[in-house]
Amino acid sequence: MEYQQNLDTTSRGQRLINWIDERYRMRELMGAMLHVYIPKESKTYYLGGITLLLFLVQVVTGSLLALYYRGTPDEAYDSVMFITSTVQFGWLIRSIHAWGANLMVIFCIIHLLRVFFQAAYKAPRELTWGVGVALLLVTMGFGFTGYLLPWDQRAYWATTVGSEMAGAVPIGGEFLLRFLRGGETIAAATLSRFYGIHTLILPMTIAALIGIHLLLIHQQGLANPRQPAKTAPEGNLPKKGKPFFPNYVLGEVVSWYMIIGLLIILASLFPVGLEAKANPLETPPHVKPEWYFLSLYQILKFVPRVMGVLLPMVAILMLFLLPFIDRNPEVLPRKRPAMVTLGIMALIVIIAFTVWGKIS
Repeated sequence: MEYQQNLDTTSRGQRLINWIDERYRMRELMGAMLHVYIPKESKTYYLGGITLLLFLVQVVTGSLLALYYRGTPDEAYDSVMFITSTVQFGWLIRSIHAWGANLMVIFCIIHLLRVFFQAAYKAPRELTWGVGVALLLVTMGFGFTGYLLPWDQRAYWATTVGSEMAGAVPIGGEFLLRFLRGGETIAAATLSRFYGIHTLILPMTIAALIGIHLLLIHQQGLANPRQPAKTAPEGNLPKKGKPFFPNYVLGEVVSWYMIIGLLIILASLFPVGLEAKANPLETPPHVKPEWYFLSLYQILKFVPRVMGVLLPMVAILMLFLLPFIDRNPEVLPRKRPAMVTLGIMALIVIIAFTVWGKIS
């Protein structure tokens, strides 16, 4: 009897699946989604998937925080205090959100470095690389706009320093500064603007970019780090490739579990604190921006402001144009020593100035 009931349940479920498939061709869609070219030599280290996971964590935890957060100077600080001290597991959710933001920036950077050193940005993946660079900029924009929301002393003055960097941009700097702040100083309009950008504009932007990025990867497959490709793979999966599902997906899921565990450990052992409420009349000592802006902050101490802002702008433009600048068809690091050396030197300089800015 029990066997017959299970059989009837299975039959009903199968009929429902067939009914849906007849109308929407879901099997064909799922087959197309799961067919991605994965070379056996591919070494992705699941960095892109980890970054995607961290974004999803930010969406979930940010949505939970938004249920209690109030985006006005009079109520923002108290609402964060209420989340931290009164809401059940509120302190953990906020800490996971904060640590997730930092890890998302870190893994996005490492992911781009992996693509750079494996020369996976070369033809035909120029657009995929450009979208990846845009994703890093939007991710850093998330960190910048979210940092102000607790409305404590550290958030207020770090945002003051960060927005002043934007004001140093030639020609349109003053307009950009007023646009970010919603006026001459950081006030209620700034908090409201940052909250709207952080919870509405940037999520829609990054969701669109992620969709485009995944579509391009699906259409072209992953790059072979040992063999340059001029065209995307066509037809069935090559014999030397490995299936995306379940082989690659299984490794991805394992890496996701590890990252979730790391997030919970960091949030539990090092919960995010809250300083005194923001006071525009009291400047705390050693005001610094968030860590991913520290290198620029330190550079600005030694060069004119215009030059200090122009340098990263030129660097970002060079990153976007990298596939067109690097015309060497080789992908192996030993066969492209100039570009690899340049990348290592740039990385050392950025890390050095970041550490210098942190300890100074």
